[in-house]
Amino acid sequence: MSPGTTWNRTQGVMVATSLDPAEVAARLEAAGVVARLEWYPGTEHLLSVSVLSDDAGGVGTRGPGGVVPGTSVAELAEDLGVVFGADVLMAGVPPASHAVAAEEAAAAERGAGAAPDAGIPGVVEEEDTAHDARTVVVTSMPAHQAPLHANLLGRAVTVAEHGSRRLLVTTGPGRELGVLGWEADAYPVLRLQVDAEDRTALLLPGPDESGDEETEGAAVFSWAMRSRYVTGAGEDDAAALELAQRVLGDDAAAAAFAAAVPGADPVAVATAMRLPGQTGLAAFVAALGLPAAVADVLEGRAEPGDLPGAVTHEPQPLGRAAASSAKLALAASAPGRAVLETPPPPRWLVRGALAGLGAVTAATAAALVARRVRR
Repeated sequence: MSPGTTWNRTQGVMVATSLDPAEVAARLEAAGVVARLEWYPGTEHLLSVSVLSDDAGGVGTRGPGGVVPGTSVAELAEDLGVVFGADVLMAGVPPASHAVAAEEAAAAERGAGAAPDAGIPGVVEEEDTAHDARTVVVTSMPAHQAPLHANLLGRAVTVAEHGSRRLLVTTGPGRELGVLGWEADAYPVLRLQVDAEDRTALLLPGPDESGDEETEGAAVFSWAMRSRYVTGAGEDDAAALELAQRVLGDDAAAAAFAAAVPGADPVAVATAMRLPGQTGLAAFVAALGLPAAVADVLEGRAEPGDLPGAVTHEPQPLGRAAASSAKLALAASAPGRAVLETPPPPRWLVRGALAGLGAVTAATAAALVARRVRR
């Protein structure tokens, strides 16, 4: 290895009408670039490319003495874009766009006057009510907010206690937990989800100073995604592979996941992220110290009500949901302390709802909240 070099992870993505991960890997291998490729089966037109880079933007490349800074990130992005006719987006550099030109050239060769119908797949916006999944969210959100979530989502929300955290569960089609936002006291939010296509873990560390969702420090992992390391040409592959796995691997995400749940085992979490499918998710749940029933619920082998101590809140009119919330807050209050007022509604519930209402009663105001809530 190049002594004294601090390697960073630079992430990027390639988008084209067609991409073969093996061909991209071969191109990087021939150039001696140390990298990691990630993709979903069936969507190889979208390929994640992560490379080593030093503070000056040089890409980690195999040299006589090991891995040394080589071509710049911008030059690598340009090369990949030209060779594969792709749009290449790499962190910190202007986009290298060649996909449109490649499409026009292909159309010209066919004698066509316009681009073919089958181009780069576009982003499809889906209604948030169309997702059919089984979801378990680990959060420190107070349990008394669950009836309000059930009201706004229009679906049952099951709550189970887990030490200083709550487990919130929804199953079947409908809006996802958190789609209307989380209060600051809910973070960190760790979402485990299984649907027809994937098994995923998503960590949201918290809001920024403005109150918007904080993406810095967020972690996401998919058990359906495929991964391949490229270590560059040379004989000493073991050292380059160890460096690639350490900098470009999932250890940082595993540590973040484990830190979100008190008592979790970070080493076991990292191990679970290297296991496939159901096996990996079950090991992940165990590594977090969650009940085994969580994996059963996610895989559809059990119902949310089967979780230890589970309480299910069905959707109900806002007034009743608010009353249920108040009763739960009262029950959770310290012994001997009377709670005479309804706890303040979360910001995601009343954002802008009471503006201009003046001196209306609390009950009337609550009845208007559902009409004026926005994401």
